[in-house]
Amino acid sequence: MPKDSPRWLTLGEAARLLGVHPTTLRRWSDQGEIPYLRTPGGHRRFLREDLEAFLARRKRLADLPAPEQLAHGLIQQARQEVVEGITGEPWYTAFGATDRAARRESGRRLLGLAIQYTLRTTGREPILEEGRRIGWEYGQDAARRGLSLVDTVRAFLFFREALIRATRPGLTTQGQYDDQDVHIHRSLRQFLDQVLFAALEAYERTMRDLLPAGAAS
Repeated sequence: MPKDSPRWLTLGEAARLLGVHPTTLRRWSDQGEIPYLRTPGGHRRFLREDLEAFLARRKRLADLPAPEQLAHGLIQQARQEVVEGITGEPWYTAFGATDRAARRESGRRLLGLAIQYTLRTTGREPILEEGRRIGWEYGQDAARRGLSLVDTVRAFLFFREALIRATRPGLTTQGQYDDQDVHIHRSLRQFLDQVLFAALEAYERTMRDLLPAGAAS
């Protein structure tokens, strides 16, 4: 039987291989993080290859830069992207120097939130809510400045694409994409999409509020 092969380890043997207490391994396996089989007597058996794959995944996550360090590096890259292309954008003139500084600060906060969101597997909702709040503020501000809806979206997409391009090439493999990079890019786009939806909702609501009484009827 496969479980009698040296490839199959007992709970104690598997825990020693991972360097954790058997109780920890039992919890991980109960949560579905590590597959296992049960013998007819009810004992757990773990496949060595599954344990080694689990260790490799944890090492890749541990080797990722801290969110603050990663955010700082991406901010610098994204800033260069923005500086090189922003002055030719027609919506750029709608913001004065002070307003541009405020938008840059919002962009930095948004990027920090985006990085935290992509690197977490739990506790994401408060991060997403704060991102939506920033998007809402942007949508309100754009409407009050008389920016068209098209230019509001263009401005957001300009910064969005700068942030996404700043994560290329791969974050974890020195220029080569791996599964972790795919996860990061997917999560980053999901997060920024929700921010954009909040901005559009705020824009529409603010424009309705700015209409003269009876104009919408």
